[in-house]
Amino acid sequence: MSANGSAATEPRLCHVRKTPDFDGYGFNLHAEKGKPGQYIGKVDDGSPAETAGLKRGDRILEVNGHSIAGESHKQVVARIKERPDDAELLVVAPAPGEPVPDLDAPATERTTPAPPADEARDSPPPAEPPRLNLQMTAAEMRAHLAAKKKFDPKKVPMDLKSKFDIVKKL
Repeated sequence: MSANGSAATEPRLCHVRKTPDFDGYGFNLHAEKGKPGQYIGKVDDGSPAETAGLKRGDRILEVNGHSIAGESHKQVVARIKERPDDAELLVVAPAPGEPVPDLDAPATERTTPAPPADEARDSPPPAEPPRLNLQMTAAEMRAHLAAKKKFDPKKVPMDLKSKFDIVKKL
């Protein structure tokens, strides 16, 4: 029992190994703006992450033996990807009553932490990131993105009158 009366949770070392039958590790990494910590979001069924014991809501303490305290979301992603075939994540499940980020909130609430105050003054405000459906598994999202075709206006056939009308407007 911890000082506040809730049961303390023990950190777990989860060794996630890529497998030939699964694309990637099979989990989403979440951070919430203004709140410290990186959390495990959705874990795909049958994924290497599920096999390694990662659970939705786990807070990451270390990646590959390095503490991630104070690191940005981008830095943590880079640490996870630094090894080509595996990653070791030291995680802890939230204790009863411990606040955790809203993993079901809109994507705009789960962005990387704000830059320090002096950096914020020197840079323009960031554009709003595109909204993502984070209810999809990583595999579903990859399939969805692969199915989308990019629109290239240069490859659209156009008759001479349409071209003339465009030039005329200029």
